[in-house]
Formats: sequence, structure tokens, C-alpha cells
Amino acid sequence: MSTTRSYPATLAAPAARRAQAGSGPIRVRDVLAAVIEQVLVWHERVRQRRQLQSLSDHMLHDIGLGRADVEGETSKPFWRP
Repeated sequence: MSTTRSYPATLAAPAARRAQAGSGPIRVRDVLAAVIEQVLVWHERVRQRRQLQSLSDHMLHDIGLGRADVEGETSKPFWRP
């Protein structure tokens, strides 16, 4: 299950660009943006796993998953992809 999500450029892009460029000192704003981005990723991961868990066996069969696959995915802690 993919946990990739697009976030507003104002949150993710500045911190990511500076981290990749290695330019200048770390700013509180950049750290805060990175923390917010990570929390949003975790929140989305939890949301997707709950949604997956709520699917019926028929729906799971349609997407090629079984109940054991769902249990394996939903038993992971939120910080694990």
C-alpha cells in the first residue's frame, strides 16, 4: 500500500530543497516544516490502514488481497511504512 501523498508546497518543498542543497544553517522554520510533514505522513498512513481494515472480504478479493495481508499491514505501528 502506497503512503505517498502530495502536501502543499509551502510545507514540504522549502525544507526538502535546503536539505538537498546543503545550504546554510538549519532554521527553526525548516525543522518545524519537516516535523509537520512527518506527522502528516504518519496521519495518512494510519488513515489508509484503518480504511483498508474496514474493507469487506469481497472488496479485498477484488484488489487481490486477503484478510491475512490486511492484518499484516494494519498490525504495523504508524511509523513503519
